[in-house]
Amino acid sequence: MTAVKVCGLMTPADVALVNRVHPDYAGFVLAAGRHQVSPKHALALAAGLAAGITPVAVVVAPDLDQLAKLRPGITTVQLHRPAAPSLVAALHALGFTVFARVTAEQPTTTADLALLDAGDGSGQTLDWHHLPRVNRPLMLAGGLDGGNVQAAIACTHPALVDASSRLETKGRKDAAKVQAFVVAVRETERNFSDVKR
Repeated sequence: MTAVKVCGLMTPADVALVNRVHPDYAGFVLAAGRHQVSPKHALALAAGLAAGITPVAVVVAPDLDQLAKLRPGITTVQLHRPAAPSLVAALHALGFTVFARVTAEQPTTTADLALLDAGDGSGQTLDWHHLPRVNRPLMLAGGLDGGNVQAAIACTHPALVDASSRLETKGRKDAAKVQAFVVAVRETERNFSDVKR
């Protein structure tokens, strides 16, 4: 079964949107960039998520003291750079679930999920047929949307798919695009269940 994450939430309207379509995870970017929110704002937005949607803090250069203050409101951290085992261990010790980026050159991690992404929010799509072999359940990102996510899942069998910029129109989350993405993933899950029966 593939879980689904919508990333780059910035406003209460974004939270209301994901509450309607109910992905498994909602991402709040603490790193510099156009989706950046402050830790305080991320916590406020996370508090508004519907039950069953797990908030995720997305960071590039993690500050352990700052991240510790996110608990218990946010208990999952996504590292958008390959992470040393010592960093992952420190985050685990603080009680966080950890998603960490891996690369073709460095495809292993001690995190809970191994993230493969084409770029930093670039919206580019990976070559799904030539992904490096990772040692943890795969989190797939990069250029995913409602039109291609089913093909990506069929090809790579990820534990989690993640999208952000391709779900936007003029820099804002587009309700139709977000819904199409989540529905496409859920349909893939249902089709897989039907085949297993």
